[in-house]
Amino acid sequence: MAETSASARLGRYIWARTSFDLEGIVGALAAWLVGLLLGAIWSPLFWLGFVAAIVILLATRKQTRTSPDIANLVTAPCDGIVQSVTRAVPPGELRLGGGERLRLRISSSPMATNPVYAVMTGEVTSVILEEPDTSVIFASEPDTPGLATAHISYESLGERVGCTVATGGFGPRLEVFSEMGDPVRAGRVIGKRRLGGWCDVYLDADARVLVRAGQTLIGGETMLCRLIRNTVPETAPVEPEPLEADAADEADGDDVLTPLSDDAESPD
Repeated sequence: MAETSASARLGRYIWARTSFDLEGIVGALAAWLVGLLLGAIWSPLFWLGFVAAIVILLATRKQTRTSPDIANLVTAPCDGIVQSVTRAVPPGELRLGGGERLRLRISSSPMATNPVYAVMTGEVTSVILEEPDTSVIFASEPDTPGLATAHISYESLGERVGCTVATGGFGPRLEVFSEMGDPVRAGRVIGKRRLGGWCDVYLDADARVLVRAGQTLIGGETMLCRLIRNTVPETAPVEPEPLEADAADEADGDDVLTPLSDDAESPD
């Protein structure tokens, strides 16, 4: 019998995992209608509304993801490409303490999907948002002043990871749903970032990174590194040592019954 489960259909039609936010669909329809009205005045003006509708759809595109079910992993917070793997001092807003850490800088194009994912399973220890400068519509560098920026810190069993998400300041480009103290799972959607930008992930200085510069990342799925202190070493079960004969008899005490020999007299 042919397999008709939802997972089987999803596997055959992988493009079906892509969808759009309701606000994006409504906004795209509104831009298209405006284009029609402008086109009635002068036909070339229709393309203004058409292009605006395409941009809105790209800014609100999302996709279903399946995260690795392993507790001690750090996963990619967004779609993009690893721009660099260097050492840097994290911003004070992340509250990771002083000293350098390993920084993975991820660059996302305006056509990337918009969800922001939790990078690890644990607790959100800090969320700080920086208001954008609305005059900054596009930026070519992640350190451009006026970007909309979110600083999010996580902790689990002594491991602390920080994540800074940045994008242009024009319009509602960045939202964070999670708050300080919220428990999260790696790969869970905790926010939205529209029309691309940058994301810096700060790890322990001795973390063993699994990606390199130039690699394409899938948000919520690609593994960045494994948390060392969260890894429980596998140990073989310890078998109890057998007791020696004298120790066993001493442990049993009077409960040990000695059988009578044939020459012994039986009681009346």
